[in-house]
This record gives sequence, structure tokens and C-alpha cells, in this order.
Amino acid sequence: MTTMIPSAAPTTTAPAHWHETHVLALPERAARTVPLHTLPSSAAVQRYLRVTHPGGIYTHQADAAACAAQFEDFAVTTGTASGKTLCFHLAALEALGALPETKVIVLYPQKALGAEQEGRWRDMLQAAGLDARVGRIDGSVPVSQRLQILDTCRVVILTPDVMHAWLLGNLSLKSVRSFIRATRLVIIDEVHTFTGVFGSNAAFLFRRFEHALKTMTRKRLQYVCASATIQDAATHLTQLTGRTFTLIGPDRDGSPRHPVHLHFLRPTDPARDLLSSAAGLLRDLGAAGERFICFSDSRKQTENLASILARKGDSGRDEADPGDASNDEHPLDHSPLASLRVLPYRSGYEARDRAEIQARLARGDMDGIVSTSALELGMDIPHLDAVVLLGVPTSSTSFHQRIGRVGRRRAGRVLILDTGSASDALLFDNPGQVLTRPLADGALYLENQNIQCIHAACLARAGGEHDAVMTALGRDTDADLQTPVAWPEGFLDLIERERSGTLPAPLHALRAQGGDRPNLAFPLRDVETSYKVELRQGNSPQDLGTLSYGQVMREAYPGAVYLHATRAYRVTRINPLSRTVHVRPEKHFSTRPTCLPTLAFPNFDAGSVHQAARHALLCAVDCDLMISENVIGFEERRGPNTFHSAYPLDPHQTGIYYQQPRFSRNMYTTGIVLHHPDLQGDVPRGHLADLILDAFRLTVPFESRDIGVTTDKLRVERPGLPKGDQVIVIYDQTYGSLRLSSRLLGDGVLARVLETAVTLAGHDLNATPDEDLHLVRGTLQQLAREAAQAAQTPAWAAAAPPTTDAERVRVLLPGTTGICLLHDHREMRVVQVYYSPRAGLQYKGRLCTDNVWETHLTVVPVGGVQAIPGVSALGWYDLDLGEIVEE
Repeated sequence: MTTMIPSAAPTTTAPAHWHETHVLALPERAARTVPLHTLPSSAAVQRYLRVTHPGGIYTHQADAAACAAQFEDFAVTTGTASGKTLCFHLAALEALGALPETKVIVLYPQKALGAEQEGRWRDMLQAAGLDARVGRIDGSVPVSQRLQILDTCRVVILTPDVMHAWLLGNLSLKSVRSFIRATRLVIIDEVHTFTGVFGSNAAFLFRRFEHALKTMTRKRLQYVCASATIQDAATHLTQLTGRTFTLIGPDRDGSPRHPVHLHFLRPTDPARDLLSSAAGLLRDLGAAGERFICFSDSRKQTENLASILARKGDSGRDEADPGDASNDEHPLDHSPLASLRVLPYRSGYEARDRAEIQARLARGDMDGIVSTSALELGMDIPHLDAVVLLGVPTSSTSFHQRIGRVGRRRAGRVLILDTGSASDALLFDNPGQVLTRPLADGALYLENQNIQCIHAACLARAGGEHDAVMTALGRDTDADLQTPVAWPEGFLDLIERERSGTLPAPLHALRAQGGDRPNLAFPLRDVETSYKVELRQGNSPQDLGTLSYGQVMREAYPGAVYLHATRAYRVTRINPLSRTVHVRPEKHFSTRPTCLPTLAFPNFDAGSVHQAARHALLCAVDCDLMISENVIGFEERRGPNTFHSAYPLDPHQTGIYYQQPRFSRNMYTTGIVLHHPDLQGDVPRGHLADLILDAFRLTVPFESRDIGVTTDKLRVERPGLPKGDQVIVIYDQTYGSLRLSSRLLGDGVLARVLETAVTLAGHDLNATPDEDLHLVRGTLQQLAREAAQAAQTPAWAAAAPPTTDAERVRVLLPGTTGICLLHDHREMRVVQVYYSPRAGLQYKGRLCTDNVWETHLTVVPVGGVQAIPGVSALGWYDLDLGEIVEE
């Protein structure tokens, strides 16, 4: 592990509005090389290396050369800027030289990274004297050009997204099948980013690709990966690809490193707006001629900071007010990025925006860039002098990826800004802890039934990927699906159910959303279908990127001012059926949603409780639950004035078409319910919940978007858990759950998290008044003491689930309310349950619209309505008797 050496004295003068508390130095490192004549590489590879690396290659690159010569599956997990690209090139040269028809797929998780690397691949093949073309296919490449790229290029750069949505969705095309049949090597870069929803989807994607390949040919496919260091890389790679890899780790890293200094900066005036202070610092860096990249963990914060800098650059004012509406015209005839000296960067941008940002990064004709984690990855950004961290990432992996942007060609510095959070305050008291934070966890949950359902539909539906290959081979598509691939548990059963039309009832709505084009309906980076943002002006809509449902709730709810590439747009309409968000140009006002408290509905029924532990009086239950998020309006700031708007909105006055009293999202997932007598009464549960979530993130690093927290009351009762008692709920924010929150109940984790929360409470400057902080710390200390005691499983949680009966089906009773999955997750009150010989078991009921129950009746299958745990009344429908049996 890299060691950090305290510097004797600060090496720079602190910027205005900031004072320097510490300076730490990362020492430089000399190169370790291996001579070329000792490598077991082929003659072609040796010739290439003598031209490009006559003095030898680094030790980890030599290890990669040996694996490539044996066509092994291997992964390189050395640090940033260590030369992992050469490892890819050596593997590709060995594969391309072995057989003249061989094709190589290179997967980069982002379009910008693939576009940047395309030229390097061409240069490599030219230097090797290999007559082979390089092509790139991502969402910005017209469909009309893609087949020619597959036919004529031996190295094809793809994103996983286009591999899922287009390549495997077009197996009926001869060019696609011929390309897949000729593929012998798949290279996956930045494999540590394949976690959570994206990684879990990608794990099925890689197996679907291999299924198609091995159904057409029995030749072996090789994988080569590169990654930043993550927890248990071997297990992560095996889960992701189903393969066992040779790992080339940091201990083998032979690359040199220039010295980098870390400067810890606190604001001189904590009451001053953080973004204004950060903008002033970035402005000073640019004025001094230093090129920088500033990392923020929030998409909205990234846009706001870049917008402040953009308006300051235009106006010359000393301060940029986020609510200032001046200087915000919308010249739609040219890119808003063209005149910016500081560029924003985040996911969700359209191809034209990414292309312009990437071109300016490569040229270096800008002062800096403000980015989310999207630029943590290996895209080379030349001319950088400094990295600015707006807060410190909780994982060591992410931290090293960010600071690795400097020190590549010359010495650099990192400015770490205290954002005022308790976790930052804790770090500033002990800066050396910046390198002892845990590594990122390769979080994959391949048993998620929603994810499995999506990929079962892609692979096994009538006319899907398997049928397309079988038809091309002249084989029977009605035969049982035979697969040479080892799939995650439960997936083969779901395949059979997909092909026989007997999917479990809870999956009917999801399957209906996918229709006959699930590859296009479901993106890899979410379980739910995404929303497209469209600027409705002129003859045709202009695309402004895509958002997940969760991002719409936070950034693009009805009436919100949505920021895109530093420009402001007003959300005027949301169409849940077409999954579109309509916007119009707006002045640069700022808005934030007015939300009801997030509601949690735990399900304590047998079969829905995954784990439960009682430590003295502290009870923690890992269970299925429903989360309900509700936006009821928004608060808008215009200069010094603040306005409040409540739903529904009058379209004649506002031009915003939203006639419902709430903009809602109801989501079924899993989470941990924490109950204790000390959580009752006047204790500030919301403050406690936030500290516990921060402590959980520091103990088991995860993406902030993956886990949420709320407080609510129990609507069900179990021994020791009285109905109406207050609880804290930590939950997965992914529909269907990735089981990330369950790690809180791992061996000793809950006790460590609560101990860390106690420490954070001691550094929390936001707790007022003082007696609240004392109460928070005292409560956390009591919870931590009890969590350290031996755990017992409550008897009620150990009960076996009820036995299923083919003649009885679980249903909502008439008169009760559930969530209708087939009608945008609206509430539905059941009027009748009946059996139709043609359609099966059905509900007839009334949907809720504008907070009013509709007068007409809607009919949906029983599987299309989910119970609200603790609210819906349930019974059994006896198919033999044709009547309902109450519990």
C-alpha cells in the first residue's frame, strides 16, 4: 500500500476563503522493468515491443505478456497511469496473430473512454505492422454504419450498453452472427465499475454473449480485464464472467510515479456558501494558469458549480448567486459549452456534448472541468496540474482513482476541501486515515428476480436471442433451450417459465414493460426503464440525455429547473407511458422538491424475513419492504426571493402540466429495520438515521445512490415490535433490491457501524441545539453497546413460510388497497376477485387519480397488483371452490 509522509511545511499559499490545515506527500517511485528478450511472447509481439519499448516493459506488463502468450484469462489491478493499456495490446496482438479471422471486442464502460482509446488502438496496430482495422460502435454511431464496422474491422470497441441493446438484439443479422462467431478475445476495462445494478446486468450480458457464441461454435473465448483494486477482485471477476482469472496486482506494479502533495483545506468562513467558496478556489487556479479537475459526488452539485463559474466568467462579478437569473439566454444555434472555460461532465449527456467536452479535454483549451465520478476512469486528461476533491470518497478505490489524474507526467497536487460533513470533519482531525479507508466492494447480486427476468426475456422469449441463433442454424426453436453456460442460481428455471409463459405473478408487469424489445426497453444501468429528457421547441424535440426514475424524482420532477451542460430548463410535463420529460428553456433559477417523509412498509410475514437479530433490546430485521417517495411541490429561489409551489399546478398560469397532488414512486425492495426503545419519544431520529447511513458507507463502501435511509412507524406487530413504534429503515434504492443493505447484518458490522456513528456525532457541526447532539450521541452509544452483545434470532422470525397449495392463490381482499404495477404504480382499491377461464385470476377495482378514486372499474391480472405490507388485507382464493378464504 502507498505510504503517506507528512510534509514539514506547506508547499503553497492557501487560496482565498480557505486555510490549509495539513499537507501530506505521496513519494515518487522508480520504475522496475523487464528486458524484452526474457518474455515468452510471439515473434510479432517481440517486433512490436522492440519498436515501442526497446528498453523493456514494467514488471506487471511482463506478467501480462506471459499470460497473453498462453491465452489465459487474466486481470491487471495495478494503480492509475501504470500502463494497463499495453497489457490489453499484448493480449490482442497474440490473439490476432494466432488466426487471421480472429476478432477482438474491447469494452469500455463509457462512450468517452472508448472514443479516446480508439486512436491508441489504431496506432498500436500500425506500429505492430498488422493489417487490421479498428472500429467503434456506441450509441452515437448510426445504425446504418454498424454492420460495415463488424464486417471490416478486427478490433471493435463497444460499450456494454450497445452490446446489450443492439448487438445481441440483432442476432438475426448474418453480419452480427459472423462477428460473434469470430470473436476470440473480450477485453473489459475499468472492471471495478461493474458493480451494483450495472455490474449485475453485465454479468448476465456476458453470459448471454457466450451462450450465442458457444451455440454457434465450441471455440474458447478469452477474457482480459483491467481494474482499480477492489475488495476480493477474484470473487468479483468470477461472479461477473463465470471465469477464474490470474490476477496481476499492485505488488507487481513496476511503473514510476511522480510526487503528489495532498493539501487539506477548510473554509475560513464556514457560514459562507460552500459552492461559492469552491468556485472562488477554482477561479484562482484558472487565473494562475493551473489546469484542474474538480470531483463532486452529486450530478446537481456538478452542474450548479459549473453554472456559477460560467456566469462569473461572463459577467465579471465577484460573486455568482445560484439563484441569479441574469445572463441566461439560450442560444440554441450553438453549443452552450463552446464559450466555457470550466466544463461540466456527468453521465446522461448526449453524444454531441460528450464529443465537444472530450475534444476540449484533449486540446487542453480550458481552465478545468467539474465532474462526477464519471471521470474517475482511465480517460487520459493531459495538461492537468491539480485535482480538487469536494469532499472525500468513502472508498480507497475511488480516492486513488481521482487523485491518480495528476502525477502522471509531472509532479501534481490534490486539494481536499472540507464540505462541513461529519465524515469530512473526522478525516480532517486525522488526515492519515485517507489511505486506510476500505476498498470498494464488488457488489453484485445475481439472484435479483427482476434482473433475471429482464435477461430471461432477452435470451429466451419467442423470437429472442436463442431463437434467432437456432433459426439461423436451421434448428428447432420449439425444443428445450440447451445452454453451455453456467448461469446464476434460479435463472434456468426462469428461462423455462419465460418459454412456457408461466412467469411468477410479481414479474408480469416488468415483463409487459419489455414487450418484444426488452433489449431496448431496459438499460443496463437500471432495473426500471429510463426517462428521456426532451427540449420541446421548434419543429422537432432536442434530446437532453436520459434519467433514471430516481433521478427524475430528485432533479426533474414537475416544475423543476433541470440543469444540463450549465443551461437551465423548466420541466413542463412528464409522460409516464412514453417515459419522457418535456422541458423548455428557463432562466437560471434554482429549485428543490418539497417532499413528504419517505414511507417504509416492512413485510414481517414468514418468507419475507431474510434475517433477524436481537441484541439485548436492539432488534434488526432484514426483510422485504415497500418504499413510497412523494413530491408534493417545489421551492424556487429567484435571487433573494423564495417561492413555494404546491401540486397540482395550473397550466394556464405556469405552463406546467401536472394535475395530481403528488408525484410518486412506489418501489418494492429490501432493507434493515432497526428498532429500540430509545428510538421512541423526542429523539431526533432523522439525524440519527443520517449518521448511521454515513457510518455504514464508511464501513462498507457503496455508491450513495444505492442505499437510502428513512424513519417511519411500524404498521405491523410482532413480539417485541409494537405496532406504531418508530423505527429507522436502511434500504436498497434499486427496484427489487441488490441486497446491499443486508451487509449491515454481517458478522460484527452493525456494532462497527454504530461505533463509527458515535464518532461521527462527535464531529457533527450541524447538530443544533447542543442538547440535541448530546441526546444523539447518548442514543448511539447505547445502541452500539447493545449491538456488541451476542445476537439471538427472534422465534417469530424463524417461522417457516406457509406451504403453497396449487389450488389456492394469495390475493388482496375486496375493499383493500394495493399498488397497481401495470398502471404506473398507482394505488388500486379492489372491488372483486374473480376467475376467467381465458385470462386467469383477475382483480376488478378502481384506480386512484388526482387523489380521487375513479368511478369506472379497471381489470388487471392478480399478478399486476402488489400488496402494501402492513396495510393491505390478504386472503386466499380457492380455485377449486371459486371463492375467497380469509386468513
